[in-house]
Order: sequence, then structure tokens, then C-alpha cells
Amino acid sequence: MNTKSRTGPAAAKPFACTECDQTFSRAHNLKSHLATHSLVRPYKCDSCKAQFRRLHDLKRHQKLHSGERPYVCKVCERSFSRLDALNRHQR
Repeated sequence: MNTKSRTGPAAAKPFACTECDQTFSRAHNLKSHLATHSLVRPYKCDSCKAQFRRLHDLKRHQKLHSGERPYVCKVCERSFSRLDALNRHQR
């Protein structure tokens, strides 16, 4: 495992949040972060009243309504809609 700390241009984080102290090395990471400070939730679930700041979060939520459960435990065969839930189950 590489344990060197980054220095120089690779460690630069020129994209700073105007709302808090966080800085980012990539503009798209700052853009995603800025949504955490906004009350705007443009992505709405058609099945319930849930609203989300990011499309990714809406799509993850919609699996709850669709019944899609593609992640299956190989030990007990219980299924999950999210990989992180399966991983938590297997610990």
C-alpha cells in the first residue's frame, strides 16, 4: 500500500466552497458538495413525496418502490436493493 502523503500539484485543492471550509481538487466535486448547502430539491419521487438534491439519490430511493433487489446474500439468500445494505448485512 502506498503510504506517501501527497505534496505539490497533485495535492492542490483550488476549488473552495463559499459556504464552509471545504476545498476540492476537482470542480465537479465542489459542484456536488454545494448542493448540500442548498434547500432546493429538484428531483421528486413520483411514488411518494420524497425530494432529493441529486438524481443519484432519487434513483437509489426509487428502488424501494420498484421492489428491485438485485443484491443477494450467498449465505442466507436474503436480497437487498442496495449493495451497501448487503455489505452491512454480511459483516
